[in-house]
Amino acid sequence: MKTDLSIKLISRLEQQFGRRNFLQILKAFETKRLSSFRVNTLKTTDEQVMDILGQDHILFERIKQIPHAFIIRNKNDCGLLNHDLVKNGWVYLQGISSMIPVILLDPKPAEMILDLCAAPGSKTSQIAALMENQGKIVACENNPVRFQKLQYTIQKQGVKIADIYELDSTVLPDSMNELFDRVLVDAPCSAEGRIYLQEPRTYKFWSQKNILKHTKLQRRLLRSGFQALKIGGTLVYSTCTLSYEENEQMVEWVLKTYSSVRPVSCSFSINSTWLAKPAGFYLLPNQSFEGFFVVKFLKTASL
Repeated sequence: MKTDLSIKLISRLEQQFGRRNFLQILKAFETKRLSSFRVNTLKTTDEQVMDILGQDHILFERIKQIPHAFIIRNKNDCGLLNHDLVKNGWVYLQGISSMIPVILLDPKPAEMILDLCAAPGSKTSQIAALMENQGKIVACENNPVRFQKLQYTIQKQGVKIADIYELDSTVLPDSMNELFDRVLVDAPCSAEGRIYLQEPRTYKFWSQKNILKHTKLQRRLLRSGFQALKIGGTLVYSTCTLSYEENEQMVEWVLKTYSSVRPVSCSFSINSTWLAKPAGFYLLPNQSFEGFFVVKFLKTASL
């Protein structure tokens, strides 16, 4: 296959995942993913949305394993953005894989939740929906432009329980120490799981140096997240990359650094190639799913 991808990336993917999975990954890199969205249950129901989709002759598929998730067969994101369902905040355009970390986080009404890397607000609003707008979410974003996107999403999606802060999530105030029942660290990453060869912007910044830059930030975010997590609380770490350094090696670092943190076994049945690891799992990319890595931790004592 002729691609503009780095030979280093191609070689590493084959070595890391084996020939069969490697070929699936490359095929996914050539394939435009189908549009997908999550129904915003703070404003509507699956049934109401399906009625409207039917009336407008929009072909859809429900993802049974993921509540309120839909794939669209005959419209792309641009076409959906102009639809009233999106304009009114009844649905939120979101990748299917991107919904899984929040499902595994499993937030409950009345809990205190921390979303460390919250913009543009997809997972913050998903958390609020699962909590039925009861409890408290603290959502943090350091980038001013992305913070504005977070504000917009929170308002449009009808989220009432989120306090949003424009701050550096790697340096949280002491008042947040051991305050939260659950913490989500959906970390900035090298985004290998989102590569699409027709769009060079999805891979032109790839380099080993960029991966190492992200690992440094990810460790700082995890330190901050574990410090803010209550004893007995759970933290979910996720990335949209396939990089070993940002995923499995990050898990190894966590377990070596924190004796009071252990991984939680989690299984997830979904129509995608699922690769379980000693801690966490990969979802390999295909026409419907971005490549993703997710792992869940339990904090058993103070750090």
